[in-house]
Amino acid sequence: MKTQREVIGQMAEDIKELKKTQPNGELKRIEKCVRGLAAKVDDMHNKIMDPENGLIVQTNKNTEFRTTCEPERQALIEKFKGVLRWKRVIEWGLGVVFVGAVGAFIKVMMS
Repeated sequence: MKTQREVIGQMAEDIKELKKTQPNGELKRIEKCVRGLAAKVDDMHNKIMDPENGLIVQTNKNTEFRTTCEPERQALIEKFKGVLRWKRVIEWGLGVVFVGAVGAFIKVMMS
């Protein structure tokens, strides 16, 4: 895959070839569009590679943050698993008490 600079270089060569066959007004419009495109590519490159606020810097900061928070995240997951175990035990215990109460009620009613 060609880099942006190679693509722009190829476009410049194509424009030189077009100059030989196209009327002058059309070529000026094409050159203006290519220059605008080159400016936009440079602007995007600067936004991505900016050492202060660029996309790569933001991604690295995000990765660093997640790495530093990983132990705390694992501790919270373990606490949550403990809460789920406690909930299962309580539900089972309440089920046993309910069945016992219903059984006692039926025994009293049958006597």
